Amino acid sequence: MAFETLNRLKWTGALAKAEITFVHRGAPGDVKTVSGANVTELKRSHFHYKDNGRETHIPNHRIVEVRMEGKVLWQKRTNTRKE
Repeated sequence: MAFETLNRLKWTGALAKAEITFVHRGAPGDVKTVSGANVTELKRSHFHYKDNGRETHIPNHRIVEVRMEGKVLWQKRTNTRKE
């Protein structure tokens, strides 16, 4: 899960270097990426980030990718099952 990856980064002091991409309706391509440095709260079910003085709540099931320094640390699985 994305939470485990983000939590590990938080406790090793590397969260600020991470980039979190999540589903955000209305954003270009319906995804948005924020810096881990903007994360203000991290819980098993959600995280909060601050942008332009505004804090936003994002459920963790919306996270699609976590990257650090260009390397993918976690990526949401897509359903590739063929019928």
